[in-house]
Amino acid sequence: MKGTILVTGATGVVGFAIANRLVDRGLSVRALVRDVLRARKVLHPSIDIVAGDVADRDSTERAASGATSIFHAAGLPEQWVRDESVFERINVGGTANVIAAAETAGVERLVYTSTMDVFDAAPGGTLKEDRPAMGEKPTAYERSKMKAQALVQDAQKKGLSTVHLNPSAVYGPSPSCTAINKVIVDVVNRKVPLLPPCGISLVHSRGLAEAHVHAWEHAPDGSRYLLSDSYISYRELAERTAALAGHGRVPPTAALWLLRVVVGLSVPFGDWFGLRPPMSRGELAFLQWDVRVDASKAQQELNFQPRDLEAGLSETVAYFTADDRAAG
Repeated sequence: MKGTILVTGATGVVGFAIANRLVDRGLSVRALVRDVLRARKVLHPSIDIVAGDVADRDSTERAASGATSIFHAAGLPEQWVRDESVFERINVGGTANVIAAAETAGVERLVYTSTMDVFDAAPGGTLKEDRPAMGEKPTAYERSKMKAQALVQDAQKKGLSTVHLNPSAVYGPSPSCTAINKVIVDVVNRKVPLLPPCGISLVHSRGLAEAHVHAWEHAPDGSRYLLSDSYISYRELAERTAALAGHGRVPPTAALWLLRVVVGLSVPFGDWFGLRPPMSRGELAFLQWDVRVDASKAQQELNFQPRDLEAGLSETVAYFTADDRAAG
């Protein structure tokens, strides 16, 4: 597949890695971005930048015009916002706009970045592609991603070639310091007061991007792939990060009951005053879920190679500490 490739979310952790991998392949890349000046500072100079927002249908269609493929990596990954309707607007409405733009432009394939959260497993269990979530998820973020996934599946049934990538928590070099990248940076800066008592499944952005490109080229239509490098406790993650930062300070681990108390007291206060609580209900629900990810299908069909955690963390810490990216 040749021609211009549109990437949404190109200044986020996933889209940034995808755009760079496509550029490395010598392909023509276009990015739909909200902040053009920022995008010009952080994106590869060969990338064609189009101002707009996936939540705006007209700008999304302008960006998709003439494109032969779309990588839709834009989305809101937060577990807490004051106005939860933003999840519907960006994650659901934005995906609907991308699908409409893809159909209008006649693209050959839409590669959709979803999340591991749209699958089911018992707490402490293992996620697999053959167990999509059927019931209602506990957070607005998860519910919005399930709706967005359903839109992509419906579009595929109507003739749009699609493939789904479902990563675990993504980390790695990125202009956007959010989610697990922020946890890493906060440990570097000694800003984490307490660690959760459980763990998390991680995937490095570079390997994830390579899997996206391979899926774009080779995956069967309508297929979906869970991607994860490894599962690690938050304590071990903090220990390794602190060692790489050179200070070795590892925060104490909180008991789960204490986190429940913190959420129970701080969330109502935060809702009333519009302040972000130390931990949201969604974050607590995700921690208590504490699932692992089976990425064997991606390894077999996409040649996905899990990244060594020490190497991935070393690269990430070095990136965010260079030029004071992690300062503040």
